[in-house]
Amino acid sequence: MRARYLLAASAAHLRQRLIEDQEGLVGELVARAAQVYNTAVGTSEKETWRSSVRHVVNLLVGANLGDVMVILEMNNLSSDGRIDMVLVGSQPGTRDLSVVLVENKRWSWARMSREPGEVIHPGSPAGDLHPVKQVWAYGESLLQHMSHLHSARMHYVVNLHVAKREDVAGILPPAAPLPAECDGSVHIFAGDERDKFATFLTGSISSDHAVEHLRDIDEARVRPNEDLMRAVDQAVRERPIFVLLDQQQLAVERVIRAVRRAGSASNKEVFIIKGGPGTGKSVLALELLGRLNRLGFAAKHASGSSAFAGALREHLSGTRKGAEKVFTYFNQHGWRTENDLDALVIDEGHRLRPTSSNHRTRAEDRTGVPQACELITAARVPVFLLDPYQVIRADEVGTVETIRQAADDCGVAPGNVHEIVLDSQFRHSRCPEYVDWVERLFGYHGGAPGPWTPRDEYDVFLAASPQEMEKYLRLRMAQDATARIVAGFWWPWAKATDRKGDLELDIRIGEWHRAWNAHKKYVRKRIPGPETWATDPAGFEQVGCIYTAQSFEWDYVGLIMGEDYVWREGQWAAVKNKDHAMRGVHGERLHEVVRNTYRTLATRGARGAVLFSADEQTQLMLTNAGIPLLVDELDRLSSSAVGRDALAAPHVQFRLPKPTSDQLF
Repeated sequence: MRARYLLAASAAHLRQRLIEDQEGLVGELVARAAQVYNTAVGTSEKETWRSSVRHVVNLLVGANLGDVMVILEMNNLSSDGRIDMVLVGSQPGTRDLSVVLVENKRWSWARMSREPGEVIHPGSPAGDLHPVKQVWAYGESLLQHMSHLHSARMHYVVNLHVAKREDVAGILPPAAPLPAECDGSVHIFAGDERDKFATFLTGSISSDHAVEHLRDIDEARVRPNEDLMRAVDQAVRERPIFVLLDQQQLAVERVIRAVRRAGSASNKEVFIIKGGPGTGKSVLALELLGRLNRLGFAAKHASGSSAFAGALREHLSGTRKGAEKVFTYFNQHGWRTENDLDALVIDEGHRLRPTSSNHRTRAEDRTGVPQACELITAARVPVFLLDPYQVIRADEVGTVETIRQAADDCGVAPGNVHEIVLDSQFRHSRCPEYVDWVERLFGYHGGAPGPWTPRDEYDVFLAASPQEMEKYLRLRMAQDATARIVAGFWWPWAKATDRKGDLELDIRIGEWHRAWNAHKKYVRKRIPGPETWATDPAGFEQVGCIYTAQSFEWDYVGLIMGEDYVWREGQWAAVKNKDHAMRGVHGERLHEVVRNTYRTLATRGARGAVLFSADEQTQLMLTNAGIPLLVDELDRLSSSAVGRDALAAPHVQFRLPKPTSDQLF
């Protein structure tokens, strides 16, 4: 089981260690941070452990709560963010679990920013999310992922032990009222309110059964995140169900405030939200869309991916026509008058094209207006979400610089263009370093690919053949995981069926023959179309390409690399492939797009990835990169009870069953 925190001990034990061997304890936490979270610890965090933790455990011991269990730096289970302290015990007078989440802030003063919901303090003159919202979101994330806590009494504390109350009065009620949903559950204590803090603790938690409760938390099952497609309807139509943490929540709040104040063309504000794979861009986009619509603003979603927009339309409740009005494409907004919408959420902004014209556009309708300008003109607050390393076509121009230039051309003041960076991992919260390793592997940062260090929390294997990869992924699906095989565009795509109505098996590697995902749905054969290939269980029977895989994720992904990205003489070389969008593309641009394609495909798995290259030299390099061979893990899974049952069944039963209506989310 993956470790969920750095250290857990009784308050009395921690207090004694801080007295007798403070630096030894800090050193242990530093070492654990490197081991558990693969992160280096800065000076500020070390000082928090010395002073903030000491303050809380002293209060606990002084209140005769020395046997309360204290968890330090617990993962929030939704991203790679961490909760400073989690106090575990019983609700006084009962055996019921009581949990107190503590967010420590060593601020000597704080006041509200001019931006509602944000605070200014010595460490951030530009403004940070109010710590009340931060600790509340952490609690919501724990509750969403750990059903064991649903029966617990949850309490939330912001510990401002360095400051006097008068120095932080501006961020406290009644000057700054707490959000309605957490009023009464969240408490803020300054340094000169020790007695008040101690009284709260004695009324909220006792030492009874604390060790048992901690054991139960350690052993509790953690549910995976709500699937994106399954959550779309509720997110847009009903209520917020995604837990937005820190950076995401701050971004959403800033956009909503901008929409509220954008009353004229001169107040137009442009947001550029940038983040790598798995940083929650699409979740943020959907939650923002839902909140804006619930507030009564005219807001639409726009995507440059036909598969992703099609999937959102397919799985939104209501009429298809209604869904098409909500989930649109980039090239559908050129007709809008200026500021026709209050907000336009532009997901996958890296897929912007130079213009919205294509080969079907009549000559008289070609305006030459940059697509980014059309989108900026259409809404008072356009919001671009993008990953610069996910440009996968030669005609895609979605960069921060392109959007800033378009905003300038549209007359938007430079100060009204806001750039926000997301770097907390959600998809790869189990192993944030995997994305960094993939980027080193594919040569983004120069030098030879670094070795992969196997980790319990994320599975990375090298398959000896596509057959081996497929068998492994089927065994994972037999354990209720989701999985897909994806590939680079080295093989042709016939987009045709044979005499029996089956897809042509375009991908041929030795004796392993498979079809690409279909370009349309074949109902009689139960072959999903591009809109549902990623979400329909039957999609596993075809191999996905970059255009149907981008923006989606599964528990496990199998990546087959073709001979369009190969290792030669100590470096990567890109070769023209079968993607028609790459016609006329050569040199560095070809290398950039092909590399981005493989990076995107390799980061679709939330729990693991299996790699295989059809090129012999590249496969040898991957072997030398220290990627564990799949064969041993495959033997282990095959010999398990689930594996034996799955392998004993006829192949037709081994495939995923036909989905019912409630599975077609």
